[in-house]
Amino acid sequence: MRRIRDLLVTLGVLGVLVVASNAVLWAAYGHVPRPATDFSPAYLQHELALLAHEPPQTLVLGDSVVWGYGVPAGEGVVALLRRDGCACRNLAFEGDSPPNEYALLELMLAAGVRPRAVVFNVNQKVFNPADSAYRRLHPALGVLAEPLLTGAERADLERMPEGAPVERALDRAVARGWLLYAMRSDVRERIFGSPDAARALLGVTQSWSGAAARVAAAHRPTPARFEGTYDLTPLDGQNLGVRYLDRFAALLRAHDIPAIAFFTPTNHALLHEFIDNDQYRANAATLAGVLRKHGVRVIDLDGAFAPSEFLDNDHLTPAGHRHLARVLAQALPR
Repeated sequence: MRRIRDLLVTLGVLGVLVVASNAVLWAAYGHVPRPATDFSPAYLQHELALLAHEPPQTLVLGDSVVWGYGVPAGEGVVALLRRDGCACRNLAFEGDSPPNEYALLELMLAAGVRPRAVVFNVNQKVFNPADSAYRRLHPALGVLAEPLLTGAERADLERMPEGAPVERALDRAVARGWLLYAMRSDVRERIFGSPDAARALLGVTQSWSGAAARVAAAHRPTPARFEGTYDLTPLDGQNLGVRYLDRFAALLRAHDIPAIAFFTPTNHALLHEFIDNDQYRANAATLAGVLRKHGVRVIDLDGAFAPSEFLDNDHLTPAGHRHLARVLAQALPR
């Protein structure tokens, strides 16, 4: 009898601790400058719940270029726009693509989020069937948006593998009741600035020792590294990316959400032999036509940036982000 009583007391204390940690984390976490590298379903639910109860804002979607790969969160384009007075949020993430944007928009609408406007980039490389983001949903998006997708859409798309069925079921069961567990990756990254403490410590050590600079020098981008990145097959409705770009733009229009798309700045000096041709330009025209058909404003920034503003083929330096912020500031609703 005593053992049962002790067990009940222990479970009761654990329950109180879980409820208390949930309340503290929900209240204290707030908005972050950009999603964690591997954001969780719980983080995305938390972010959308906040947005649904705030005045409409401009939501910026996109891939690692917009997310701010290679630069601190405070130096990315969305952070710069916010500093300049834009009421906007960065929902971009590494590995974004038209199917992901379509799934995210479905999820936003279902959560009651009504953006003032949506801004997103269009990067030709993700329309390449060989690209890892071509048909793959981000794991967090896959978990949350799957019930909102049709059977045909679920058949079109795939999610990142999540482990064995028993492991997934146990993980979800604990995550449903314990927010700290569900958002553990997001909390770690917010504390350490990296997915975990080991990588944060490694980054500091490499910076102090000069190893980071040596690694960067040894991995300077060369044209050969990007051969095949941009598929020059003519784009049409058979391309999955084109189909989901069309659905995404149509959904924006159906809900009267103003939208601005910009063609991702691309390093033509680096990629000249692969993309400076008629077919690359024809594919850009096809994508612009899909968007304009649904009333999306299109800004062509593909060749508008200097080579010095790139880290590689499309990721921008801090100066490149400042340039992009100046351009978008002129286009965004105030």
